[in-house]
Amino acid sequence: MIEVNEQVYAPAAPQAVWELLSNPEAVVGCVPGASLGEHHEDGSFDAGILVKFGPAKVAFKARVGLELDAPTMTGHVSSRGKDNQGGTRFNAKMTFKVLPQAEPPGSTIALKAEVEISGRLSSVVEAGAGMVVKKMTADFSERLAARCAELKTAS
Repeated sequence: MIEVNEQVYAPAAPQAVWELLSNPEAVVGCVPGASLGEHHEDGSFDAGILVKFGPAKVAFKARVGLELDAPTMTGHVSSRGKDNQGGTRFNAKMTFKVLPQAEPPGSTIALKAEVEISGRLSSVVEAGAGMVVKKMTADFSERLAARCAELKTAS
């Protein structure tokens, strides 16, 4: 089991950050290697991500569900999928909450996730998970900050 508990700073008002995080296309633009596929009638969608584990790159495909609670600015994401070879499967659940931040002005996004991995690459994925999660969180934070800066200049 891989557990993630991160705080991400966003240099924009909570409502602007919430609107961005409520849009799957916008979020995918903040995650290097991520892509969106078909949207399904039940509200879920297909997604993919290419993840680097040292010199190895692994492509994962998933079915993603998203539940949003606008009044509390809280979201729940669930995904289930497998790698491109089909030998490694995962089941992930994540919760995020957008909170106001006074100094520096902006927002904090509290992220909590649990990922279960099974199959051929599970030991490799779990061994490198800490470094990969930190790198992916840093990349996401940087891209999110850039998107927030665009929001500020557009308003």
